[in-house]
Amino acid sequence: MTILSDLTLDECTPVRVWAALDPETRRLAARALWASDSEMREQAVQALASALNFRPAGVRKLSPDRRIDYLARRVRPDDALASSLLMALHLGGRQALLTTFLDELGIPNEDGLIDADVKPKPVEADRLAAAITAIRERFPADDVDLYLVSLLALDPDTWGAMVDVVTSPATT
Repeated sequence: MTILSDLTLDECTPVRVWAALDPETRRLAARALWASDSEMREQAVQALASALNFRPAGVRKLSPDRRIDYLARRVRPDDALASSLLMALHLGGRQALLTTFLDELGIPNEDGLIDADVKPKPVEADRLAAAITAIRERFPADDVDLYLVSLLALDPDTWGAMVDVVTSPATT
């Protein structure tokens, strides 16, 4: 079973993607978030404080491993925090996958992060299919599936055609 079969793709949200992740992937995402910028970490501190009935200062005093573990196991993130966790996971160690995909689509990016001045238009199914085929040939299937589902959850307007592409037998 992959994440593609665990989710209803046309109703995909960051929270639903997070809920479908296995514990180890959640820990990877939490670790990547703690290594990222302070704004995303602050979201996590607030969520942990709420989930653990701690003050934010108490959360900050926890060891990094405990914060990561609690974030992965105890927090039910809202869409904003789930989005940050998913982005941190992909940008924290899967840039080659992201860069390859965006390069295949001709979308300007820096290490897999779409350039700030670029607002991608909705991507057509045939272009998506070709790019998905390219990344499936080079990267682990589970990583590809999670990336595709994450894109769909984070920006359904741009990546909406992906629903039909990833469920067709030719790209799965």
